Amino acid sequence: MRLRLWLWLSGALLLFAACADGADEPAPLGDEDTEENGESDEGDEDAPNPNEITLGGFRLSVDPEQGALVIASADGRVLLDGLPSASADGETPPRGFAVRDIAMRYEMKYGAFKPTDEAAGPWIPALRARLSSGEDDVWAALFDAEGKRLADIAFSADNDGHLRAEINPGDGAERRFSWSVACDGEDHFIGFGAQTWDVDHRGHELSCWVQEQGIGKVETNDYEDPLWFLSGRREASHLPIPQYLARRGYALTVETNLRAHFDLCASDAGALRIEAQMPFVLHVFDGPEPKESLRRSSAVFGRPRLPPPFAFAPWLDAIYGSDNVRHIARRLREEGVPSSVVWTEDWRGAAWNGDRYINKEEFEVDRELYPDFEQLASDLHSLGFKFLVYFNTFIYFNTKAWDETAPNGYLIQTDIGEPYLFDGHKFSGSSLLDLSNPDARAWVRGKMETAIELGADGWMGDFADWMPTDAVTTGGGGLEQHNLHPVQWQEVQREALDSVEDGVDRLMFSRSGWLGTPALTDVVWAGDQRTSFQEDDGLPTILPIGIGLGAVGVSTYGHDIAGYQSSTNPPSTKELFFRWTTLGAWSPVMRTHHGFQASLNWNWEKDEETIAHFRKYAALHIVLAPYWQGLAKIATETGLPIWRGLAIAFPDDPLVWPIKDQVMVGDGVMIAPAVNEGALTRDVYLPEGEWFAWDGESGPTAGGQTIPVEAPVEAIPVFARAGAIVPMFPDGVMTLSDTVSYVPDGADMGDNRIVNVFLGEHGAFGELDGPSYRLTMTSQAAQGELSVRWNDAALPLCGAAEEMNCLAASGPHGLTARVTDVGTLEFFAGDVRVASFLADNAASDRLLVIQARW
Repeated sequence: MRLRLWLWLSGALLLFAACADGADEPAPLGDEDTEENGESDEGDEDAPNPNEITLGGFRLSVDPEQGALVIASADGRVLLDGLPSASADGETPPRGFAVRDIAMRYEMKYGAFKPTDEAAGPWIPALRARLSSGEDDVWAALFDAEGKRLADIAFSADNDGHLRAEINPGDGAERRFSWSVACDGEDHFIGFGAQTWDVDHRGHELSCWVQEQGIGKVETNDYEDPLWFLSGRREASHLPIPQYLARRGYALTVETNLRAHFDLCASDAGALRIEAQMPFVLHVFDGPEPKESLRRSSAVFGRPRLPPPFAFAPWLDAIYGSDNVRHIARRLREEGVPSSVVWTEDWRGAAWNGDRYINKEEFEVDRELYPDFEQLASDLHSLGFKFLVYFNTFIYFNTKAWDETAPNGYLIQTDIGEPYLFDGHKFSGSSLLDLSNPDARAWVRGKMETAIELGADGWMGDFADWMPTDAVTTGGGGLEQHNLHPVQWQEVQREALDSVEDGVDRLMFSRSGWLGTPALTDVVWAGDQRTSFQEDDGLPTILPIGIGLGAVGVSTYGHDIAGYQSSTNPPSTKELFFRWTTLGAWSPVMRTHHGFQASLNWNWEKDEETIAHFRKYAALHIVLAPYWQGLAKIATETGLPIWRGLAIAFPDDPLVWPIKDQVMVGDGVMIAPAVNEGALTRDVYLPEGEWFAWDGESGPTAGGQTIPVEAPVEAIPVFARAGAIVPMFPDGVMTLSDTVSYVPDGADMGDNRIVNVFLGEHGAFGELDGPSYRLTMTSQAAQGELSVRWNDAALPLCGAAEEMNCLAASGPHGLTARVTDVGTLEFFAGDVRVASFLADNAASDRLLVIQARW
């Protein structure tokens, strides 16, 4: 209140002074200190510039006569180079600062939202700006040519590297705010959450607004197509967090519950424009490295949760009732397919409609399909499986759930106080739970807690992206509640899971979200992709979505192997299933889904070749658990995701920013899946450094070049960077579940590990608990055959398969050493020590296999 009063008074006095002097415009900041009042700074080189202020590691400067604001780092790097304001035609947003009176409106059909905003006036440019400071804060006031105050900006910095700009409306009715900053040929932008078409969004416009991403996608954002609600617009996303990472070395977040719009040098090649409804807060997080920007932004908006271990073993879906779920679980064990999770979407009931298997919309177990749900859960636990079920926020008319909620006021309402009905995802009358209503939250939380009592270990928390904007909720209008709805959905799920304090590992997984989601949900999945290789919404979109999510704080990410949606494309094929499975193995979460046409889609047990293929990659995924969990620990401590766009790892290389078919897994591994139908080769860009083919035995390939690689259907190109350390379990782990079972699990391995080490650069890696590793290069002479010593003792060749403290293999580009205890493996070229590898913080009786490459 004090700040607003000060700004009002300063604006009023400024306008009064201008009028008293006969001026047509407000005086710019600094004009008070003139020779007339005896306070001239002429000749005083140490006098501060009144138009430039340093705050929390940032330098703010204003051109008062052109309304331009520049935000730079303390070391002088220009982060946001505000453009001078200019007169406008009223309809086109001008450069610089501008405001407009616009009423935000939407038309909603089947979870898709068409903007129908109504403008009540033209864009008004802010042609003057005033920058002022107090003891702890900095303020900027924006004025039009006549001196009318258009907006106030209150800057603060809680710590170095984070600038907070609270943007509030001025004296008029204008609430839409626009700011344009300079864009040049070196600018690139990644982020904005689950985006399918691109990784680098330079040259595009997008609006962050939670909604269905569509069945397929078009390449534009226009709504001329009469079926706009079926195919998603280019920008449509169920998790569109308004944050980006810029190549200039900062992250920017628009904190709002309404739509945020970004024009990324698209309509004006020389300008990046940010548009949002006042009031809102704009956050700038300096780097200059993207990793540091992510650390700072996630400290404010929440870091990814650390999921339980079983999240990092394969998940298999199973439906059609108790008998078939048992069949799937037993066959997985009989076939030797590692898995920790069986998840069941139809536990609430389902029925066939042609070749579609449609779930019922209740909130409790269906005793016809699952008459012995409790016993089934117990049986799955004894086989080493967690048992996950399914919930969403729809309440359908003529269901038991409707009878329990509608009469009690638990649903969203119309403006006359009746339940708000719309055609839901099943094309019949539905409403939504009002998750701003404490009683509605208590009701659905009770349903979840009952599922846990019956033996469920968590669930898919689906949808929450359909909130109508004209609905009425306990917390306010649907427009203001819309983007909050998925966060509220995750909050109540979190409450249900955390309320059971029995020490049992449980989780939820989500697809929709907004600011706050990364800290609430355990796992995010990509949504309902096509069961195809189509670029708009099929397999090729899995990497862009994951990269975009990682840039906004989501880390533990997965997707439906072989896709879900086949209403406008054919069901999945064997080739697609093979390709998607290899990608799933190198994803943080490897999970199958039966898909829209369950009986027609290809699945893991379709034939013996498919079973063998799935077994191979499920085994790879689970033995990588020490690596997955170590990366998850980094994510929860620093905000740095497991999957990382190449721009996060190599920000100075302009060639990596647009790459959308390669992704880093941690800092040390890069995957480059073949995502085009029929492809058997592909080109891979290797950034700076040296790179080893994961499945090869040859030496490294120099980075900074594009190389062709083989990509047979049963394989995925994977590269390890020099300095990478990747710990794995030994073969034989079948589950990571904490259930009591006879099935070999991660705990049975103790600290026994196989560790892949790639010489050439320094490296380090720490597991979630215990074992840690460090690689130190002491010479660049790692060529030809090298000799090694373990804890200062030479290692002989192994004479038997189980012999330890010996060399199992040695060649010109690698070796395999089998050792015990903690210690250091030193590498020598003749008498010259070229590297040392420290394996520490583990049990003295542990068995360690070191697979080194150089």
